[in-house]
Amino acid sequence: MNILAHSNLRRSRMVTAAMATTMGAALCLAAPGATSAHATPKASHAAVTQVNCAPTPPWVSTYTFANHLKVEGGCFTENGRVYVTVKHNNGTVYFKRWVTARDHPFLAGGWINVDTLLRGPCTGTPKNGYARAYDSTTEKWSPRFPVSICILFDDNG
Repeated sequence: MNILAHSNLRRSRMVTAAMATTMGAALCLAAPGATSAHATPKASHAAVTQVNCAPTPPWVSTYTFANHLKVEGGCFTENGRVYVTVKHNNGTVYFKRWVTARDHPFLAGGWINVDTLLRGPCTGTPKNGYARAYDSTTEKWSPRFPVSICILFDDNG
């Protein structure tokens, strides 16, 4: 009985390792121009970064972690100042902050990742606002990214 359990465990590990190897190869091949993780030396990373972002504006998206709404984005100027904001569709500003775009080893352009401290996720709430960011170096805004802003009402009047 113990031998069977051990052999099943080993088989499970082998299948998991094979799947991880296959997924890793698929991810490497999915990157434009890359054939392996070692194909692009660190010295050329900045050049590749600028080429990948040149035709596209900066962008943002959101996710929730630890019950907070987070804003992330790319294609900003590396080490440049970026103004991140989350607004309600009626114009009310719920979050705003200046941050510095940093280099990311796997993503193009300067990268931002900001905790807004806004509550999230808002289940059942329609997209009643948007996140957006402004690259002060290029003077370009990212497109608006629709978000659900949780609005809590005080029952005490």
